[in-house]
Amino acid sequence: MKKNIILFTLLFTMIINVYSQTASDYYLPLCVGNYGAFDTPESGTYGGRKTVYHLKQTDIVAGELAYLQEAYEIGDYTPNDTSIFQQFWLRNDGNGNILLVAINLQGTGSINDAIILEVPHQYLPNEYLTLGYSRYFVFGDETTYDTVVSVSAIVGTYTNCIVVRETTVRDTEINIIDEYYYAPNAGIVKMQRLYHREEPQEYIASLIDILASDCNVGLQNDEFVDENLITIYPNPASDIVNLKIQNSNNELLKLNIYNALGILVKTLSISKKENQVNVSYLTNGIYFTTVSSDNFTAKQKLVINK
Repeated sequence: MKKNIILFTLLFTMIINVYSQTASDYYLPLCVGNYGAFDTPESGTYGGRKTVYHLKQTDIVAGELAYLQEAYEIGDYTPNDTSIFQQFWLRNDGNGNILLVAINLQGTGSINDAIILEVPHQYLPNEYLTLGYSRYFVFGDETTYDTVVSVSAIVGTYTNCIVVRETTVRDTEINIIDEYYYAPNAGIVKMQRLYHREEPQEYIASLIDILASDCNVGLQNDEFVDENLITIYPNPASDIVNLKIQNSNNELLKLNIYNALGILVKTLSISKKENQVNVSYLTNGIYFTTVSSDNFTAKQKLVINK
């Protein structure tokens, strides 16, 4: 009886681990091209505007692949002004936390001009899935407090949204109170300013357009039976990659390369154990390669970084 209870407990724990969500499930999928666009109507002395957050490119930061998230605003009265106000490099730490690893304050979009954080900041931690969780961090003369005030909010068709209230304190007085609504598989779907001490500008920024594609779209896991049959190097690559195949039969193989949206961008027929493939035409980002024959299908991830 005791043994059965132990086995049941282990099985139950495994099921929970398989289906448990992480913070990355509540963020815009980290794929180049994904974006969220928000509309904010005119309020008080603050004009209406469109705000866009998009994943522009990938770069290698401290040996890890990171995504440049760029944000800009388009004012209703100044449509030609697309001033960039945010350039953050983000990555998933492998445990589901979204980390901030670099910041560019110059707006150049170059990692060479960015500040690399010695200790990555937990931009969206797994603890945000817990109602009542709170943390704070200090930047200059401001202290910011984040508190999870809901894990079941509804925004339009989005349900089970996490609401994080961000309160900024300066000189012991509350300066700004914002709320951010995170939806599963979409990220931020609503932003609301509740208070601004220096200039009243309460507003709601509503999601009006979104592209939240999974990098594995079109590539089902059950299509792949062995990842060790092919080796790609260098990886990350820029112009030429070497493809080594554990194929003792020298049979004719098909090489497919898919982009982050799951769109096929190149197909080759190969038969050698070692091949050189020209990838100079590919832009920076993540790609997925598949090598297949009548007997097997194998996959590898390819990173282009020029």
